[in-house]
Amino acid sequence: MRKTLFLALVVMLIAGVSEGYDPLYYNTLSEVLGVTQASGDFGVGFFSAGSYWETDSTGRDSLYEFREALSVIRASVAGQYGLTSSHTIGIILPIYLQVAGEGDSTGVGIADLWITFDSWIERTPQLVGRTALRIPLRGALESGEYSESDRHLAIDGSLTMDTPISGSSGPLIRITGGLRYYFWAWDLVPGTARDSADTKPPVEIRAVGMIVLPVNPELSVRLGMEAVTRGETSARFESGTDEISGSAFHQYDLRAGFDIDNSSIQFSADVWYRLGGENTTKEWGVMISGIGLGLDDILGFSGGGR
Repeated sequence: MRKTLFLALVVMLIAGVSEGYDPLYYNTLSEVLGVTQASGDFGVGFFSAGSYWETDSTGRDSLYEFREALSVIRASVAGQYGLTSSHTIGIILPIYLQVAGEGDSTGVGIADLWITFDSWIERTPQLVGRTALRIPLRGALESGEYSESDRHLAIDGSLTMDTPISGSSGPLIRITGGLRYYFWAWDLVPGTARDSADTKPPVEIRAVGMIVLPVNPELSVRLGMEAVTRGETSARFESGTDEISGSAFHQYDLRAGFDIDNSSIQFSADVWYRLGGENTTKEWGVMISGIGLGLDDILGFSGGGR
């Protein structure tokens, strides 16, 4: 029981790197905006986890139950602007509010800012490339013990492809794959509650694959998987640089959703369910967007595709 409570407190400190929903990969574009077009989106969702997969230094995995479920409301504010007919810049701002958790741990704030640059690579099939820079705010806009910031500056490169399975109006496959590179930063040593050092996670692989089925001209449903994996984190100590045993990180999520797109509404909903992982919470969550608040509404510009 004591080990379970200790682990739960550690999870409260590192939960920002163990969430299934990722604001960058939630706000991917399957096509870029036109020249001077602006588009925006506001998404909000609820996520909860009642247990945690932990790997010890011997490589043994264990699933630990929380005494009280960790529940968080997450929001994403995104805006894009078309620089040219083939290039779009954007920003993504994640916001969170913890609503339940162990002990007196609380948290609310704005996590790390993403700056994105999207460009056409192919139009048939639709292939969009993205380069993104995550600027760590290092908790400057957060309060409470719980945090969703990551102190590491990161660069992410990804490709998103839409390709029909058969015919232009039938089911299609939507795939996003990317690599995330982390820079060195002073942070908690994985697996400890208080020890800090210069740390650097290895290159992270992210992938989302879905089958999208058009039900009618206004409604489409999708089902697929989302996966994240990286190896062991390195840390610099007085004795030298070492990889922290048992710090590898993996997530495998089932993801499903639907879109409603017509002249009066553009509504989207997604559900995540964690099937397995390593050093991560056993999490589920739901996210919705298209609820009437976007950058295009604020600025009065015409929108683009998502």
